[in-house]
Amino acid sequence: MSEEKTLEELQEENRKLQEENERLNKSLKERMYDKINVSVRTMDIFIGCMCVLFVAVVILGMLK
Repeated sequence: MSEEKTLEELQEENRKLQEENERLNKSLKERMYDKINVSVRTMDIFIGCMCVLFVAVVILGMLK
């Protein structure tokens, strides 16, 4: 049996490597959108609310 890969196997491996390369070149925000199945607008609203909540907690922590 030969150790050489067939053309189909090489194409499949190339496709997987290209997908991984595209995934690694995305920003953190884009990778988060890929993992969570919600609209971009909903995710932006959620991230904004979490930022506002974080700032409020920091300000309340400084007041005490």
